[in-house]
Amino acid sequence: MRSFIAVDLSKEIRERIKEIQKQFVGLEQSGAKLKFVNPWQMHQTVKFLGEVPEGNVDLIKNLLSEITQKPFDIELRGVGFFPEAKLEKARNIRVIWIGIWRGIEELKALQADVESKMHVLGFPFEKRFSAHTTLCRVKKPLTREEIGPILNTIAELRDVEAGKMHVEELKLKKSTLTPKGPIYEDIYVKKLV
Repeated sequence: MRSFIAVDLSKEIRERIKEIQKQFVGLEQSGAKLKFVNPWQMHQTVKFLGEVPEGNVDLIKNLLSEITQKPFDIELRGVGFFPEAKLEKARNIRVIWIGIWRGIEELKALQADVESKMHVLGFPFEKRFSAHTTLCRVKKPLTREEIGPILNTIAELRDVEAGKMHVEELKLKKSTLTPKGPIYEDIYVKKLV
């Protein structure tokens, strides 16, 4: 079972992100190939697990049930891109994202707790945790003519607000890949108390 652990975004934030994504839709006319993430499936990944044997699912649920993190607030704001670079020096873009601006320390603490629990089951530690939600992926290398308008739009949206929410749940999700995109299913929900 392909799976990951995540925090789902609120309906209000997802609606706002859908509006932010529209700022990039017209840029495809210049030849850029962008694959947008379905806003109704948007989340903050805490830990990607990959293929997990069915027999390990209960072990994962049990370890997640031991998490003691309290609920906390986050705020999403500001569009950026990977690989990171200064706007004027960017030559390549693979992912366009919106960042988590407030609540980062609490999110990192939650992620560290999940990391240590999953490490017990043999999952490797992440090299680096990045608090962001993907808006779209760039499907082919951009030409100089294609990258300019995208960088201009990113610059315009550098401080855009996507909203605030209260994080009360952590979810183990199953991801089924289909030709029309992934389908996510909640396998376990850990209430933060």
